[in-house]
Amino acid sequence: MSGTDSNLDVLEAPPKPPSSVHTLETTGRSAVPEGLRPLYCHSLDPEQSAAIELYDHLDYNPEHSRAGRLRKCRTYGYYSRHKETGLVMIFRPSCKLRWCAHCGRARVSWITHSASEWLKNRYRPKFATFTLRHSNADLDWQIKCLYRFFRTLRRQPDFKMYVHGGLWFFHLKLSKPSGQWHTHIHCLLDAEYYPQYYLREAWRAVTGGSYIVDIRPIRNPNKAANDAARYAARPGTLTPLSLSQRLEVYHSFHGRRLCGTFGTAKGVPLKPPKFEHPELWENVGRISTVKGLRHQSAAAKAIYDAEWFRTPLPAGVNVRDSDNFIDDFESRFPVVGGDWYGS
Repeated sequence: MSGTDSNLDVLEAPPKPPSSVHTLETTGRSAVPEGLRPLYCHSLDPEQSAAIELYDHLDYNPEHSRAGRLRKCRTYGYYSRHKETGLVMIFRPSCKLRWCAHCGRARVSWITHSASEWLKNRYRPKFATFTLRHSNADLDWQIKCLYRFFRTLRRQPDFKMYVHGGLWFFHLKLSKPSGQWHTHIHCLLDAEYYPQYYLREAWRAVTGGSYIVDIRPIRNPNKAANDAARYAARPGTLTPLSLSQRLEVYHSFHGRRLCGTFGTAKGVPLKPPKFEHPELWENVGRISTVKGLRHQSAAAKAIYDAEWFRTPLPAGVNVRDSDNFIDDFESRFPVVGGDWYGS
């Protein structure tokens, strides 16, 4: 494992205390010293399992399996030290696939921060939802229509008089009573007081009959940003859908934007910055090893504390020998039915 993996997510400010993870109590491994026993197990949530089933069906080349990338996504991670500053960060290799639940949560976290910072500087921000009337039309066609209608609405003089800018996020659900697709757009708006009746009639005129519109003031920018950003990475959940419906959703959204900005929100970043100069970072130990040994090993404690307190780590401090020991032990005594490591 290299500390210069080009496909990495950098967690610059992980939550304190660290977020909880699924733990696995290992048994029958007395040959491994207590401090070196893997403490964490990465388990698949139902949404990730649904995505794996989807990609398993789509992939024809087992050597380049997206489902395989999905299974490994964020199942391990490591601490890396910047060679010049000594600062330590956590790196987790990720698959970056649109329907990955883990990558989706990371994107949501980034967009929530970006959107909430923008909202805090608006005078009277609003949360609006524009819904397209249910129909039996193909999902691809419904999405095209919804996007076109929303662009047309934003060009209307009355709309521009009330709304100065905003961020929009597409959301998709399957209506249980009718079995039809429920397509709608959520917006965080920089807007004046906009009577709902006026907005509803403007939307009805643009769409030719869709009249379900909701607009309300935002009291809590962080909550509003998080509620909207949930759909920025993945427009809906796959779990309730059949495989054929998942395939329809996948193909309908292939190459399509799920969120965007306009007006005063232009320039609000909706993607994390590209990680630059990976060659300046060196791997100093897996997360599971550092956390497992931090009460027994001075090196592990130094790495853990350097990341936690944002202090430089001296050169040469690492737990790579312990990582190699575990790798050697695992190669001689492979685990049946799963991986040892995770974080």
